[in-house]
Amino acid sequence: SSGINAEYGGKNMSQKERLKKAVDLTFTAWQKKNYRDEFFMQVIKQTTNNKKAKSLEWGWKLITAYLFYFPPTIRFQGYLEGYLYKNKENDLNEVPSVPVMAYAEYCHDRLGKMVLRGAKHGQKKPTDDDINHAMLLPFKKSMFGATLEEVMELQADTHPNHYLPWVLTLLAEKVVSFGGYTTEGIFRVPGDIDKVGALKVSLDNGTYINEFPTSDAPVCASLLKEWLRELYDPVLTHEIYQKCVDNSEHPNFCAAIIQELPDINRLVVTYVIRFLQGFLEEETIKKTKMNADNLAMVFAPNLLRCPSTDIQVAMDNNKYEMTFVRTLINHLDTSYMEGVV
Repeated sequence: SSGINAEYGGKNMSQKERLKKAVDLTFTAWQKKNYRDEFFMQVIKQTTNNKKAKSLEWGWKLITAYLFYFPPTIRFQGYLEGYLYKNKENDLNEVPSVPVMAYAEYCHDRLGKMVLRGAKHGQKKPTDDDINHAMLLPFKKSMFGATLEEVMELQADTHPNHYLPWVLTLLAEKVVSFGGYTTEGIFRVPGDIDKVGALKVSLDNGTYINEFPTSDAPVCASLLKEWLRELYDPVLTHEIYQKCVDNSEHPNFCAAIIQELPDINRLVVTYVIRFLQGFLEEETIKKTKMNADNLAMVFAPNLLRCPSTDIQVAMDNNKYEMTFVRTLINHLDTSYMEGVV
């Protein structure tokens, strides 16, 4: 694998080729645990005493991307931590155009979290956008792709009295105020992809406050689902996944399982279910053509993620995931969420 890294960030590669290469490298090391330390070692070499700005920056971008998906092994952890600490305290390369200390500070912090958390769950190969998103995190915090705890940390200054992520409550409110209750196929029929992208950017950088960039319910509905789906860990955590699948038809069990979740997860799930319960009026269903079955089918993949790497298991579990979410929509008592934001 040393050859793989050696040419990474080579001077003749285009930005696009570099990104593709980064995706391949990150995915390989994420899936193959015994390669991880060697991959970290290669980028440490690439970022040590390197005066070539482009190559130096790409090395740091790669460390950033790796640490979004996986930590090193315990054996290598101390070495990597020392390296990041050293670079966070002093600009050792002295290449003015590359903010090494900012990368190192973010990576040092991220390493601490990843050591506790372990590698990201999942099997799906990251897209170019996913890796690009990870590489920008030292400079641009995002409410998308973060953990719920990080989302709450991010909004602590701007929304100190909120118990829920404001991005969730805002999008839910907009779906309703833009006519979601009368929109046929709401949540099932996707919003315009470019408008969804523009809304995402405007929520992340705050420009939505002056002018909300859309008045289209399906656009807000699509972004709401995307926010849930992109959370670093699913709202219904891996720890309770099997219980959800095994007890999907029993309202009391399902309600009890929700009580086992960490507080923030429990609040978010209950808020989402309460929001979906608002679509169950008979008159509403006539217009939206979305009953509890349809809503569960659309929302299950955004709330639950099968931890198994076996495609067959994931496919078999699909119907139980949908049943679980349907049971919540039909039976969960969400009245205590009245007025909670």
